[in-house]
Amino acid sequence: MSLTRPAVLRAGIIGTGFMGGVHAAAVRAAGHMISSVAGSTPAAGADGAARLGGRRAAASAAELIASADVDVVHVCTPNATHAELAAAALKAGKAVICEKPLATNTGETESLVQAAGSSGRLAAVPFVYRFYPTVREARARIASGEAGDLWLLHGSYLQDWLAGSSATNWRVDPAQGGLSRAFGDIGVHWCDLMEFVTGHRILRLVASTANAYRERGGEAARTEDGAVVLFETDKGAAGSLVVSQVTPGRKNRLWFSFDGTEASYSFDQDQ
Repeated sequence: MSLTRPAVLRAGIIGTGFMGGVHAAAVRAAGHMISSVAGSTPAAGADGAARLGGRRAAASAAELIASADVDVVHVCTPNATHAELAAAALKAGKAVICEKPLATNTGETESLVQAAGSSGRLAAVPFVYRFYPTVREARARIASGEAGDLWLLHGSYLQDWLAGSSATNWRVDPAQGGLSRAFGDIGVHWCDLMEFVTGHRILRLVASTANAYRERGGEAARTEDGAVVLFETDKGAAGSLVVSQVTPGRKNRLWFSFDGTEASYSFDQDQ
């Protein structure tokens, strides 16, 4: 399929929180423009447009998606809204950059993948850790056969932004963030990176979730603070992953070691 695009893409950003700001900075860094910003209310959209550098505020997400001056829709909203917004953008003929997860259940995710495939438009989830030069180097070396046979794939993803029992966020609410928090939020990044670098795919797994606190923000904890996963791949490797959002002193430590019979490769995002 051949895709043509204007020299400067016009981005519409739905969501004015932290990730909306990250996407806005990425749009500008890539040499493109933010034509429109939509928030949860018209007032939030106006405030977001001013903060994120948008040319104008849209009154709603629906208005932004329908706008003729938007080429790419960035979905940066709470998880439970992703599927509806991404599907609407694809139906409107827009390219879509949707924050993970695509949806909070398998059925909606599969439906979105099918819609994206039949739309003829670019649709992507920003698993951006794939683009570190060191990650690309490890991928190339493994692909060349330098590692020999990969047999052990292990690592962790540790953060501390929810280390206190009073710390809270919309992500802790399963109605907004989905049934899985720590794994769904950051564990998926590690899994994507492992599969991207090694060429292996997770075939089977067993997992256990845990909580540092029974209550968070004065309410019973309903999503996990951490998870431990053991898995096997389609190429016969064994693997393990530890995920936590309640590990003091770890700001954003994604670490892996991919061990082969001839060489092993390690990466530490904190460094």
